[in-house]
Amino acid sequence: MSKLYERIREARRLTALTQEALAAELGVTRSAVAQWEMADGTAPSVENLIGLAQRSGLRFEYLATGRGERVFGPPAVAVAEVPAKYRPLSEQQQQLLERFEALAPRQKTGLIDLLSSGARGKRTRR
Repeated sequence: MSKLYERIREARRLTALTQEALAAELGVTRSAVAQWEMADGTAPSVENLIGLAQRSGLRFEYLATGRGERVFGPPAVAVAEVPAKYRPLSEQQQQLLERFEALAPRQKTGLIDLLSSGARGKRTRR
């Protein structure tokens, strides 16, 4: 079984990108990519491994662990935009979440019920 740094180097080479070009696509520095490709270097985050897997066409499982199928299909031309559910929360969403987390469990349940009933009520009024 190959080492993580070897699989990362393999994935980058499949993309035919330089360390600098891959770093730009993933939003990291070139030195970060260089570290990932060193035997005693640092490991990339899961998000960066996902981006590299998408870009190279290697299965994430293979890239991350060395197990599973090596290649699953053609590489993506560019790393896809981050799905909405993974984008940072707006300031208003953060405030709402903080206030929700401060509630007692019973209050949280009540608020969710209230919001759910309000959403159902809007649907039936149309």
